[in-house]
Amino acid sequence: MKLPLLLPQLLLLAKSALAQTYDAVIVGAGLSGLGAAKALSEAGKSFVVLEARDRVGGRVLNHPLKDGGYTEVGAEFIGETQDKVLALADELGLELYPEYNTGNNVLYHKEKRTTYDSTPIPPVDAISTTQVLTVIASLNALVMGVDVQNPWNSTFAKQWDKQTFDQWLKPFLLTKSARFLIQAAVETVFSVEPDELSLLYALSYVAAAGNETTKGSFDRLISIDDGGAQQWRVDGGTQLLAIRLAEKLGNVRLSAPVRKIAKTDEALYTVTLGDGSTVQGAHVVVAMSPPLARQIVYEPALPVARDQLTAQMRMGSIGKAIAVYDRAWWRDAEHGGLTGQAVSDAGLARSTFDQSLRAGHTPPVSALMTFLEADQMREYDNKTEAEITEQVGRDFVAYFGDGAASNGVKEWVVQRWDLEEYSQGGPTAVAGPGVYTNHGPALRQRVGNLHFAGTESSDYWVGYMDGALRSGYRAAAEINH
Repeated sequence: MKLPLLLPQLLLLAKSALAQTYDAVIVGAGLSGLGAAKALSEAGKSFVVLEARDRVGGRVLNHPLKDGGYTEVGAEFIGETQDKVLALADELGLELYPEYNTGNNVLYHKEKRTTYDSTPIPPVDAISTTQVLTVIASLNALVMGVDVQNPWNSTFAKQWDKQTFDQWLKPFLLTKSARFLIQAAVETVFSVEPDELSLLYALSYVAAAGNETTKGSFDRLISIDDGGAQQWRVDGGTQLLAIRLAEKLGNVRLSAPVRKIAKTDEALYTVTLGDGSTVQGAHVVVAMSPPLARQIVYEPALPVARDQLTAQMRMGSIGKAIAVYDRAWWRDAEHGGLTGQAVSDAGLARSTFDQSLRAGHTPPVSALMTFLEADQMREYDNKTEAEITEQVGRDFVAYFGDGAASNGVKEWVVQRWDLEEYSQGGPTAVAGPGVYTNHGPALRQRVGNLHFAGTESSDYWVGYMDGALRSGYRAAAEINH
């Protein structure tokens, strides 16, 4: 008869049962958080991973298709020198296959469609092409002077950080065609416009596109073959990296958003979840993008540098629209033998790829994908998916011909990372002028036993899955040391 009166007590007991103590509490089950957990597990440390979403992977996500198979709506490419993610794929028994890059690319410029062989830089007029090559060469030359581990300590860091990437471009007196190609490359790599980036941030990002023995270069960021960042894909989809790693590790709690991290005493932190339950750890790893990490309440408050960093960095704006067909008709000779890659100065779909699954996959999946980025993504954030697919469908017809319509889209998949509560954009957080030189060290600087991971805090491959893993391994090393 008194059972209803006991329910509050039982709930309190249930919550208190969750208040376990670990060597480390990890906030976020993306590849940075799971990477930290992997390194801690290998060192014999106890941990729990708390993930706000109902899945693992963060901005790495497979989307199941109606007729079977899947498509990748988040990070999907892997390239040479991305040593950590390559090693993890091998360890988890995942096979890689090359991104399709056979045939002709499409350039849609000034309302004119032309095709060209699959080179990273679309051919325009001779003057514009020369200007583009000059800009890339100048970027790569400046990158040689970047301190990859601590870009804010580079010799010319203050000078570079006083200007935007767009301001740096002005003395080149670019033609409209050259400007279009550079802007298209910047939007594809960073998912923001050139005037939103500090030159220092842009240079450090390019410098990070390498490893301990290979210098980063802008060419690598925009290429597929010959060591490009878009060289390979994961058979089964990139989210398998997170899924299999989480299964191997165990102790990952989903639908567990963290609201507060409080230092209980000199040796312990209490982490409070959205439902009021708590867990305790000697260390805490915050494995998430700086703007998202700012939504957590910290007691005591974080140092000013860290707080200002998280306030001033902003997420890029990115999404994907994917058209699934019965077959990859654009590869046929009658349609021009196309790679599925297009670069455009108009429409919503400004950069496209063939996103078909590898030959022999059951069921077969043939798809064209476009990134939705920067101003284009922001313009469509408040529009319906139907409006997005209608515009992208028109763009595909303009780029690839009537086959994009006559072959019939079996299914559209649209992913808008800007609208995801626990992403708010992507692929990474970027920095404008003054942020790195004033607050950059706070990206990696621990605060007591509070550690920070996330791809933004990596030395190599910032913004990529490899960078996420590296940051997690680094945070774990701080604990294991």
